[in-house]
Amino acid sequence: MKFSVQLDNIKMLDEALESSCDGLRYGSEFCEWKIPTLDMLRQVYTLTNDRGKEFTYVTPKVSDVSLERVRRQLAYLDSRGEVCVVANDLGLLSILGEYPNLKPHMGRQLVTVPARCPWPQITQYGAGFLETRQVAKIFYQTSLNYEPTIQLCKKYGVQGADMDWIPPCFQHLDFLVENGLSLSIHVHLVPVTMTRRCHTARFLGEEEPEECSRPCYTRAFLLRQKTLGQELFLHGNVVFRLTQPSEKDVNKLYESKVDELIITMNPITKIENRREVDDLIQRLTP
Repeated sequence: MKFSVQLDNIKMLDEALESSCDGLRYGSEFCEWKIPTLDMLRQVYTLTNDRGKEFTYVTPKVSDVSLERVRRQLAYLDSRGEVCVVANDLGLLSILGEYPNLKPHMGRQLVTVPARCPWPQITQYGAGFLETRQVAKIFYQTSLNYEPTIQLCKKYGVQGADMDWIPPCFQHLDFLVENGLSLSIHVHLVPVTMTRRCHTARFLGEEEPEECSRPCYTRAFLLRQKTLGQELFLHGNVVFRLTQPSEKDVNKLYESKVDELIITMNPITKIENRREVDDLIQRLTP
């Protein structure tokens, strides 16, 4: 299993590349206003390649405003040879087919849990305790635990997918691997919901997205949620739940032949330097 560091703040690049990670994931996963410039992308790609680490470009949902800018970036990456591109937008996923050297990878905004209304499966069970537990397991399937969905994705050239660290979902990963998908699991941050506008910017008085000073590079808000009984974090335009990997869950992933574990460097995980990355990699290695 390989370990990759994901970041969208170029100031953390040197620390990430100095760590023992196998690859670097660079780009904005959720906010189109943080899509890097082409010059920044060139710089990160070149430095990553020079260090002998695998480069992956991460993209968010993309509006028409940003699409042409992203197209120029895709053309550049395609000219470099084989590069994995994480797509969180169906429109962008379809566009990736125009670039023969780019390897489409589904972002976690395109992989949902639960998958769909599993009524046909539910109705085969009774109302007893054991039956109820079986029904509960069904709801931890992803949208890819359905062969027609996998076949549709493969028509787009999809070779892999991102998943959240949700241990009850791990029992369903073997099906995806057997159907030819490489799986990447985000270690710490599970998205709970996204806001239509960036609440972080709104709280801090950032009124124009184009001129935002990107406070999310250094700040996140702790949300105390008594109803759910857990802490949530507002980071940019996303509310996250922070998870801590256990040894038991790590072993399950190794048994499932997951291809990659993703370590995110940002204010919520508080992983900010090479030593913290290396320590986590060591803890996640059985």
